[in-house]
Amino acid sequence: MNNLKPINLDNGVIQIHPLRTSDLFRHNLIVDDLYEIFGDEATLPYNSEKIVKDKNTISTQLLGVTIGYEQQISYTHFLTLKENNKIIGEIIILSPKNVQLAYKIKDTWIIEYFLNKKYWNKGIMTGVISAIANIMKINKINKIGALVDRNNLSSIRVLEKVGFRKICSFDLKQDYFEI
Repeated sequence: MNNLKPINLDNGVIQIHPLRTSDLFRHNLIVDDLYEIFGDEATLPYNSEKIVKDKNTISTQLLGVTIGYEQQISYTHFLTLKENNKIIGEIIILSPKNVQLAYKIKDTWIIEYFLNKKYWNKGIMTGVISAIANIMKINKINKIGALVDRNNLSSIRVLEKVGFRKICSFDLKQDYFEI
């Protein structure tokens, strides 16, 4: 299965959602929110390749969000605070087709996740990853993985709390986890 339906969850405080039609009218605010995450080296100490230098890059990347869905290769979801409609994180779910090409891992969906550093250590990402993994399992997606920098102890704890276990060393800096 390479197709994933958009995930929409709402716990009253945070919404998990794909890019919505209404978001088009908030484009500049979304770019600002995402730049706060991806433009900040302190937020991405283990993912330097994801750091962007300007907001135009974020704006261009937003176009790729819809293309990813259309081509069934990546499914981007945003974490939005309901009280102020601020995006505080991003979840990218890579399809097996994409994972095979990018990582040479077969028949596996990969979850990547990023959270604004202002919201670290509040249990947010543990709850989000747990909810997303549960929805994927309900939809008969049973092989779910994640790559994590082995020095990123917080991210490793998130995965372990959700039930992921380390399968192997993936490369010189990352370990591969699976649930």
